[in-house]
Parts: sequence; C-alpha cells; structure tokens
Amino acid sequence: MARPTKLYLGGRVLNLPHPFEEDVQLLVNATYDLLCENIGRKEALAITEAEKIEDSREAGAEIQWVKSNADELRREARSVAVVTLVTRFQHWLRVFVEDMKKKPANGVGKNLATLSKELGEGPVPAAFFCDLETVRDSIIHGDSNVEWMRGKEQRIVPLKYREVNLEHLSKFKLTEEQLREIRGNAMAQINLTDAHVQEAMARSNTAGQMV
Repeated sequence: MARPTKLYLGGRVLNLPHPFEEDVQLLVNATYDLLCENIGRKEALAITEAEKIEDSREAGAEIQWVKSNADELRREARSVAVVTLVTRFQHWLRVFVEDMKKKPANGVGKNLATLSKELGEGPVPAAFFCDLETVRDSIIHGDSNVEWMRGKEQRIVPLKYREVNLEHLSKFKLTEEQLREIRGNAMAQINLTDAHVQEAMARSNTAGQMV
C-alpha cells in the first residue's frame, strides 16, 4: 500500500520521512541517549563518593571499578539499541516485500535478496545487514556469545563485532562508532528502498489505469 510522502500545510509542501526514521529517532536514539545520560550521572556521583575515601589506593580501586561498571552498562545500552534497530529494520523489509506483491520470508537476508531482485541493489551491501542479524540473534538467543548453536546450526558473530585481545576473540563488542555506522547505513538502505518501492507502485498503478 502506498504511503503518504508529502504533506500540504499552509501553502507549503512538506516531505514526510519514512516511519523507520521515527523508529530510529524515538525507539533507538532517544532511548539510548536517556540510558547513557543516566549511566553517566550515576557514574559521576559514585566517583565523587569514592574520592572521599581517605586511603588513596582504596579510592583508586573503587573509582576504577565504578568506571568499569559504567562502561559495561554502556555496552549493554548499545546492545539494546542494535536489537531494536535491527528488529524494526527487518519489519520494514517485510513491508516492502509485501508492497511488491511478494511473499516475505523470515529474517533479513532473504527479504533483501527479494528486494534486490525486484528493485536493484541498495546503497549498502546485504552482507552488512546479515551480519547485524547475527549480532541481534547473538544478544537475544545466544546470551551475547560470539558462537552458539541455534538448533543444529552454528551461528558465528563476525570478527569486527568481537572484543580483540591477545588471548581470544570470544567476547561480543559493539562500539559507539559502529552503532553510528549501523544507524546511518540502515537509514540509507530504507530510504532508497522506499523511494524505489514508491516508484514501482506508481508505475504499476499507471499501467493498471491504462488497461
């Protein structure tokens, strides 16, 4: 079903963003910012209290623990953000596939393949979003492990989303920079796909009227 793309208000024409943009702004960005602000505020208060400890070594150890705990909470906040974003991204892919009169599939990869076949390639390689689906599933189904079994299938988180150290690559990690990249790429993919879907639907409607 075609969605409204323009709003006429006071003699002006306003372009309406795709609803996914609202999803990102409200469900992802706003929630993430609030969580990080709260984490930072509590971290600052805890550090202030730790600085009152007379023993400098004990105070230093307490401050280090506070900072480490806050960093872990920020890591969890980024996990929540990427789960929400990938889930909403997957939802809108299904909507696009249905708009093209095709049967949507479970997951990101197959729906991206359908849309690429019908509309052409998007601005971001499909593999980028398939990797994110694995990351999302790791957080939800695999307790954020980088390797886990889903039934008889072994799932593996890509190396770029792993903690890197000299001993192992077995810990999931998502950085602030990666989260920004994910948001930007998802928005670009949805916006271009939406434009192509709207064009395809308009051509179909025009052809139907000419018959």
